[in-house]
Amino acid sequence: MEKKKYSVVIPVYNSSAWIEELVSQIEEVLTDIGVKYEIILVNDRSPELVTWSVLKKAADVHANVKCINLQYNSGQFNALLCGMKFAGGDYVITMDDDFQHQPKEIRKLILGMNETHYDCIIGEYAHKEHNIIRRFGSKLANWLAEKIYKKPKGITSNSFRIMKHELAEVLVNYKGKKPQIGPMIFSATKNIGTVTIEHSRRKYGKSGYHPLRLISETFSIITNASTIPLDLVSIGGFFVAGVSFAIGFVYLILYLTRKTTVPGFTAQILVTTFFSGVILLSIGMVGKYVGKIVQELIGFPPYMVEEFYEGENEKNETFKN
Repeated sequence: MEKKKYSVVIPVYNSSAWIEELVSQIEEVLTDIGVKYEIILVNDRSPELVTWSVLKKAADVHANVKCINLQYNSGQFNALLCGMKFAGGDYVITMDDDFQHQPKEIRKLILGMNETHYDCIIGEYAHKEHNIIRRFGSKLANWLAEKIYKKPKGITSNSFRIMKHELAEVLVNYKGKKPQIGPMIFSATKNIGTVTIEHSRRKYGKSGYHPLRLISETFSIITNASTIPLDLVSIGGFFVAGVSFAIGFVYLILYLTRKTTVPGFTAQILVTTFFSGVILLSIGMVGKYVGKIVQELIGFPPYMVEEFYEGENEKNETFKN
């Protein structure tokens, strides 16, 4: 029986100092398991210019490494989708480049997939080493995914995962410019499992997920596949209309009973201020969606590949072992 082939896809950003160590550890694990594999490194146009040279050197040294250099910075998820598009394995493994996902834990993902019939298996942390802001953001993102994308209960979104090639093909056909891989998986299939893995502290570099970016990513989760903000504004509009009718009725009674000193002044100030805020909020929400539509229609593609590199001297051996 022919061995299954595995593609490990890793978005890379300013990781030149440790990418060789990461590749070596991944190769050691996959060679020990005895599977055919390839490692695809996607340079998301790292500002650290030496990164691409280091990736090419890794491809020269390691027979199963392929490198992709993007034309411009496209974000982690677009870089991931680009690498998945080039993946030729029966299964695709995705992971980060900062050693918070330990290469040795790949064994658990592969074992879990071999013992089940899931379309995707996601690593679930036994204990998270993120700070309190990241943990809160993760909980919020998972809650939103459960409500909007019907994520199965008990499944936690995580970028350390393994999936069938057929599912990866579905994901790479996504047309939006701000993809969210986890929610996309939950939309494409509910046949998802988990395995418990270790979560390590970030060994190198600093996280790019500052609070403002976490807020932006959370907003993308909401707007990519739902109109919830607009629905909330509509509901709020009905509520405001009811409150306004009640205020008007109260002041009408006060006027008829001659209990007002300056008729309508207080109500006018309150209602004008309140409605101005609601109108501005509504316009801003609609503007966000219109801007997103315009960006999707006339902006740059989600990513563009500048160079694909497999190593020199024709020594590259796809799916070694």
